[in-house]
Amino acid sequence: MEGYRVELEALRRYSRDLAGNKTAVNRVSGLVGQADVGNESWGVVGLFVKERYTDMLTDLKELLTEVETGLQSASDKIGKAAEMYQEADERHRKALAKIVEEFDATVIREIRA
Repeated sequence: MEGYRVELEALRRYSRDLAGNKTAVNRVSGLVGQADVGNESWGVVGLFVKERYTDMLTDLKELLTEVETGLQSASDKIGKAAEMYQEADERHRKALAKIVEEFDATVIREIRA
């Protein structure tokens, strides 16, 4: 049976990268906030399109907030996966060390007998 190897540092780095992408999304959110202009800027055309434009900007802001939340959630989950793999590796290392210790103790008793 073939095994597998999890690169813990790669998981941790990816988790940090995901969280770091929130900064870029936040910058875009700030630019979207600046894109909203007052009613006076629209003139006659604005009577027909301003409300729709404002609704679309609001939708975009909400979507960007969801993207930020999703990035943080993914970052947290991948970071937790790395932590769980590390803990499992440590448990297995300790269990194997105990088996080796018990085996060594058993062999020594048999030699003395």
